Parts: sequence; structure tokens; C-alpha cells
Amino acid sequence: MAQPLRNTTLYLRGIPPDLVRELKARAAQQGLTLTALATTALARALGAPPQDDLGPLEADMAWYDARKRSLLRRYAGEYLAIADRRVLDHDADFSALAARVFARVGVRPVFMPQCVGTSQIAHLRSPRRVPA
Repeated sequence: MAQPLRNTTLYLRGIPPDLVRELKARAAQQGLTLTALATTALARALGAPPQDDLGPLEADMAWYDARKRSLLRRYAGEYLAIADRRVLDHDADFSALAARVFARVGVRPVFMPQCVGTSQIAHLRSPRRVPA
């Protein structure tokens, strides 16, 4: 059943692609969702204090991290929809999963990671220019 939040959805049309790309890059750099970054920026522009509605989402992220090993055995490679510290649904197709989940729970924060093992970091040395 959908849980009403005091949030709503805002659809913006005609945003320049460069601005959207920059917003996505900044959100990734700061470890934020695009929604969190845009909400903070809009609140700052209006002179209003930003609202922190990410508490439930952060709790779901911590729940996922704590159970990642067991979730990986069951859902390897699939996208998970996590809310209220439980897996609501899963699918290999993110778009199909998102459509089903938001149709079911309405507009609310849902953590939707791809369940994959730890990513390996490769350190590559940059070529150096030798003075002539």
C-alpha cells in the first residue's frame, strides 16, 4: 500500500541537456541522488532551509550493505527495490522494476541498487613525458 509522504513530484521540461549532465555529475561527486541535489539547490535558491527526507533511504542503504553477501547469492546481477528494510521486488530490467514498484508504492524513496559483488579498482599509471 502506498505510504503518503509530504513530498510530491515535479516534472520539468525543456531543461538544457548540458545542465542535466552537470547536475548528474555533481550529484555523483557528492554521493547524492539527483533528487537530493536538486531539492537542496532549489531550497537554497528560494532561501528556504533544505529538508532532509533521506533518512528512510539511508536506512535502506545501510540495510542493503549489511546483507549484501546473502542478497548477492539470491539476486546476483539483478536490480533490487528496497524500502522499509526489505526487498519489495527484483528484476534484471531496471525500467520494468521501477515501473512496477512505483505503481505499487507510489511516490516515495526506494533504494534500487544493482546487486553485484564488490567492484575492483584498477590503478593505472599515467604516461609521463620525458623532457627532450
